[in-house]
Amino acid sequence: MTASHPVVPERVVIDTDPGVDDAIALLMALSSPQMEVLGLTTTAGNVPIGPATRNALAILESLGRTDIPVAKGATRPVRGRFAYARDVHSAAGLTHPLPPPTSRTSDTGAVQFLAQTLRANPGAVTVIALGPLTNLARLHRDHPTVLPLAKHLLVMGGAVDTPGNVTPQAEFNFYSDPTAARLVMEAGIPLTLIDMAPCRQVFLTRTDVENARPSSAAGILAERLLAGWFRQGAARERFNMYDPLTLVAALNANAIKLRSVTMTVDDSTTTNDSALWGRCRVLDETAGPISVAEPGGVDVTTSLLMIRDLLGWSQPAAN
Repeated sequence: MTASHPVVPERVVIDTDPGVDDAIALLMALSSPQMEVLGLTTTAGNVPIGPATRNALAILESLGRTDIPVAKGATRPVRGRFAYARDVHSAAGLTHPLPPPTSRTSDTGAVQFLAQTLRANPGAVTVIALGPLTNLARLHRDHPTVLPLAKHLLVMGGAVDTPGNVTPQAEFNFYSDPTAARLVMEAGIPLTLIDMAPCRQVFLTRTDVENARPSSAAGILAERLLAGWFRQGAARERFNMYDPLTLVAALNANAIKLRSVTMTVDDSTTTNDSALWGRCRVLDETAGPISVAEPGGVDVTTSLLMIRDLLGWSQPAAN
């Protein structure tokens, strides 16, 4: 008889700007036995830093996880100002109201929290960035030896060889703080970038949400958030799982086939044309520290099954 060994959870810090898809990703992470969330760091992005931080606290409280610290982060990007995405996520960021949180943020700010956590656990903590990269860029600027201490760095952002969702060139997170994105992409630190191309392949439809049948608190909240999102626009027929797919990539290395590239991001220091800010430019298609999805490299079926499973949603009936 072979002895069974307990699963050792992946220890993670999640940098986030909730946001509906951020919220779904957080609910997945909190529900996964494969993941131990050491803390959340917040940034403005989808909404200003106040609502983003309140949403992070409220999501944790909704699942009884006030033991997880929340460290408040960037109010402004490295350069310029955030545009926000109120038309997508609502002014509050979440499309289903949660009670105002009673817990408080950590006394330590996001950059210092990340620095302390990574220094205390060299090579043992994965950092997952779901919003603009402002906190990570400032961490690397202020503590240049710290971010390489991460076991793994996963970033949701950018549009590599695919149109953006804010401009023809730029995805929202990179558009929101293109200088931060450039600094992180040029840092030479190994990372996995989940960009718009794979994210567009993984989505839930209005019918999927109507037939969700959640069996967990996380799944119920996810269903309510998504139902609220669909109610905001009669023409909305599918919800792209940007941040949830990044969680899938963190949990299952086989869900997305990757290739290695060297890449930069255009900002005000590289071009005066603001229409190009946030654009990804691949400098070497064959090698580099950044792993991006191969064309058609997403296992869509496995990804959706993982998302539904972590949310406690019933699986769709076979055709």
